[in-house]
Amino acid sequence: MTTGRIVVMGVAGSGKSTLAAALAARLGTKLIEADELHSDANVARMAAGVPLTDADRWPWLASVRRAMRGQNDVVVACSALKRSYRDTLRAAGDVRFVYLEIDREEAAMRLARRSGHFMGAGMLVSQLAALEPPAADESDVATLAADAGVDEAVRALETLSAGTAVAPLLAVGDERRAISLDDLSTLVDRIAADEILGRDARRVLLVPPDHTRLHSGAGEITALLYERLTAERCAVAVVPALGTHAAMTPDEVRLLFGDGIPFERVRRHRWREGLVSLGEIGADEIAAVSGALVSDPIPVEVDEILFEGWDLVISVGQVVPHEVIGMANFTKNLVIGLGGASTINHSHFLGAVCDMEKAMGRVHAPVRDVVDAAFDRFLAPRVPVLWLLTVTEDTPAGIVHRGLFVGRGGSGDTGGAAFRAAARLSARCNVELLPEPEGRVVCWLDPGEFRSTWLGNKAVYRTRMALADGGELVVLAPGVLRFGEDDAIDMLIRRHGYHGTPATLDAVHRDSELASNLGAAAHLIHSSSEGRFRITYCTDPAGGGLTREEVEAVGYGWRPLTVELECLGVDGTTPTGPRRDSDGEPFAFIANPALGLWATAAGLA
Repeated sequence: MTTGRIVVMGVAGSGKSTLAAALAARLGTKLIEADELHSDANVARMAAGVPLTDADRWPWLASVRRAMRGQNDVVVACSALKRSYRDTLRAAGDVRFVYLEIDREEAAMRLARRSGHFMGAGMLVSQLAALEPPAADESDVATLAADAGVDEAVRALETLSAGTAVAPLLAVGDERRAISLDDLSTLVDRIAADEILGRDARRVLLVPPDHTRLHSGAGEITALLYERLTAERCAVAVVPALGTHAAMTPDEVRLLFGDGIPFERVRRHRWREGLVSLGEIGADEIAAVSGALVSDPIPVEVDEILFEGWDLVISVGQVVPHEVIGMANFTKNLVIGLGGASTINHSHFLGAVCDMEKAMGRVHAPVRDVVDAAFDRFLAPRVPVLWLLTVTEDTPAGIVHRGLFVGRGGSGDTGGAAFRAAARLSARCNVELLPEPEGRVVCWLDPGEFRSTWLGNKAVYRTRMALADGGELVVLAPGVLRFGEDDAIDMLIRRHGYHGTPATLDAVHRDSELASNLGAAAHLIHSSSEGRFRITYCTDPAGGGLTREEVEAVGYGWRPLTVELECLGVDGTTPTGPRRDSDGEPFAFIANPALGLWATAAGLA
């Protein structure tokens, strides 16, 4: 039998530690006793007979999950009393559970005979009160009697498939599928039907990305939904998930949605004002998630627009490798896309400190853990959300829409299942593994999408693991006019430049303005080569673009765009692929760096 990650769960006295140890011995794999990962404070509370709260357990569960991720094959003894706790452990990836069922009297009797353990018999009452036995849809759980032996557990585990607790409401697509606009229209009709949308959805908020996801399919889907819902006399508003991006102009709204959505129906996310504070992900949990690299709490604050009495919020977005969260979208679209400054700044800084190259293209990453937790605990109970997640691919024949995945609710519901299915497809469509590092990579930035290095540096993020030491990244940036999306961030980038992690962390300690804009600090880290390769921006100062002096002042090289285009023989119509310049020298051309991740197999390992 393949071991994978196995959790033996149940209340105190159910025998989970005994069975877990026997399973680990039988399977020849590592054993993790979750009780040993409790903090000293938790142990002291339990020893004193004080029941743990959720706030006490979240950091502990994050530590257990981190330990599980460190092993491909492991058996864990953990109470996992609530569905939400099991969902936290499921995020370790490919997890199966064995639930040991025991009645109150038998458990009490066993605990009364036990000595030398901080979990006394008096704690059983609180554990039974917290217990949520596995539900019917938790199909990755086998329920056994508390006296079950290792043979019975092995047989039960062989009937389970890891990671199958729930399925998406709708999952369409694979790496060979090409979903046309007519197909999208038919799919939107299915989504708008009562069985998915619900009959009571009369006030609907649509949350798509902005124009920087022009090729995501989200614009077309949002326009189709708007048309269907307004035809049904629903009250519909649209608020793009801008995060820190500048508000969309009328031309950008038309570019993304066509003529079907009036500009006056598109509301602006205000990430520095108009916010609702919901709580925080505590310092102990952040330390557990980050491996003690960061220990500041992360506030959770979102746009008040979400709480205007909507019957349904429909989040539409693209799943694609992402520099901060591993794979973009899902809960990020609301928690970050409609998040406040503190949430955005602290989460992005967490991602930067935890090393973006260990996160990009992965379903599970520190910031994903935090953002999912924020949504599950603070937003899911208050805001009904339907997720529409797309996967597209940049091919030699153009952008192809590969998949659409639909679900509701948080990470343990059909919404989480839809995200994970989309992420698996994105990993096949949007991650290109190279046999060896490239000496020169050239990226084109569509001037309709990218007007700042804040956005355009996706060219840096998505190609850095493909570049050889001493190589060069050339960024063709005809539309880049500035560094930041707003004046405050633009000023900070100009002040500190792209000089690597040590210099940026030093600047955070010296500059209070940067310390209060940690998202900008994260951007400075993400956008540096850390001295490993050269970054050359090619702009058009005559057309209002950044000048040579401005580009070189932040630590990048510069060449004139017109001269570079002539030398390279490429433009916005050139498809991604290997090329040679006018001197016959090779380079790898990437037409849209926002649509993928390029890396060597070693770099992504």
